Amino acid sequence: MGGECHAKNRESGTWFQIECVKNVILDKESKGQDASFERGLLKSWSRYEGWEGAREALKSCGRA
Repeated sequence: MGGECHAKNRESGTWFQIECVKNVILDKESKGQDASFERGLLKSWSRYEGWEGAREALKSCGRA
């Protein structure tokens, strides 16, 4: 994989994957659906080097 890219329509890397899962969590919880799998995924990812942003994303989601 080529690393991180934040350019529109060319996003890639851990940052982009974390943001996608965060958006899924926010969308599901706004509709009243369960997002425990996605929350567990971010929690699991946060244990690995380079994925520390997952913990911050999880905190920013809060609890619906």
